[in-house]
Amino acid sequence: MGLLDRTDLVASYFTLTGEHMSKPPRHPLRDRARAAAAAGFTGLALAPGEAAAGIDAVVAALDGFPAPEIEPLKGWDSGGRDDEEAVFALADALGCRQVTTIQLVGVDEPRLAERFAGMCARAAEHGLTVGFEPRANSPVSTPAQAAALITAAGASNAGIVLDAYHFHRAGVSSDELAPHAGLVVSVQLNDMLATPRPDPAEDALEFRLTPGDGVIDLHSWLIELDRLGIDVPVAVEILSREHNALPLESAAARAAAGGRAAREG
Repeated sequence: MGLLDRTDLVASYFTLTGEHMSKPPRHPLRDRARAAAAAGFTGLALAPGEAAAGIDAVVAALDGFPAPEIEPLKGWDSGGRDDEEAVFALADALGCRQVTTIQLVGVDEPRLAERFAGMCARAAEHGLTVGFEPRANSPVSTPAQAAALITAAGASNAGIVLDAYHFHRAGVSSDELAPHAGLVVSVQLNDMLATPRPDPAEDALEFRLTPGDGVIDLHSWLIELDRLGIDVPVAVEILSREHNALPLESAAARAAAGGRAAREG
């Protein structure tokens, strides 16, 4: 058994919102959970903002459908904790296994490792693994940089999230990943244009495509990750104008089919 034999497939939060990430979801949570289940996903990631409806309302909307991940947790790098209360309340109620986070401030922030360690320690109290997602064209764009932060923080419950788009857009090689393969805690599948849009933010937030709609050889990439001993939960994360415009059921079906095709080849 290994990465290619896994049957779990999570719909990342932004995959089924039907909106740009800067806007509230177009589809209610209950409908997203039902569409994800119908498409064959085994779970649906939530955002901290879901808690605003009340934890009981979130539990009712999911109606038993698993929510193994929460994303993204932001603010820790500047000393903020605004999202933590919501993240931890959701995790406690739903038994989430992972919260995914990103870094927005520069790497020269002197208290960065200390702040990351503190956030990870607080997450550990709620049984959460912290998945740090390196992002192309950001302060931390490679697994090596993410590993350096995790090591400096000494956070035993932290690891790396590999997003296919960011991995390939940043030009990371398997050889560069290999020393840090043991830190990988989850993988996100998506695709990219052959030539990036002039604006890196637009490229990442509106042209992170459905698996199979771009130029990444996802099956070969997964084979290489498997060769490195990576065997972790897999999600599909799409941030795409065209995808957001689809009816919810169609968006869920295309996303799940793309994820399965990437794994099966």
